[in-house]
Formats: sequence, C-alpha cells, structure tokens
Amino acid sequence: MKIADNLARQCVENINFYTLNKMPAEDAAVLITTPPGWKAPPKFPRGEIMQVKRDGTRIRRMPAMKLLAYLVGNNLTTFKIDMKGVK
Repeated sequence: MKIADNLARQCVENINFYTLNKMPAEDAAVLITTPPGWKAPPKFPRGEIMQVKRDGTRIRRMPAMKLLAYLVGNNLTTFKIDMKGVK
C-alpha cells in the first residue's frame, strides 16, 4: 500500500470519527511529519506547524478534508473511499 493510500485512510477515519460524534467534519485533521527542508508541492493544503524537532523535522496538523481532496484530485491514491455518515 502506498503512503498516499495510508494518508487517505487516516483522513477518512478522522472525518468519520468527527461525523459520528456530531463534531464538524471540517475540524478533522491528521498529523504528518515532514523532513527538514521539505517544500510543499503546488496546491498542497497548508497546515500549521505543531512542533519542530531537534533534527529539523516538523510535525504538521493538516485539515483532513483538504488533504483528502488533494490526494484524490491529483490521482495519488487508489484507496476506495467509503465515507459513512457524511452527508
């Protein structure tokens, strides 16, 4: 399974969790770790930096809906998405 598929699965799981617990799905987010000097590709969703580690890696909080839209819109994932409970 590709990394993009794992990210898509995490996004869907978080969105489903928020929806099933009657929280706004727009607030769902995932944490990703980026290496030092990483530059986001064009149109990649912006997140907030939560922590910078000593080795220069950064932990970022990314909005799940925007990250999932980016992955699907750029054909980066083959993960079959079944969003239960999302209207």
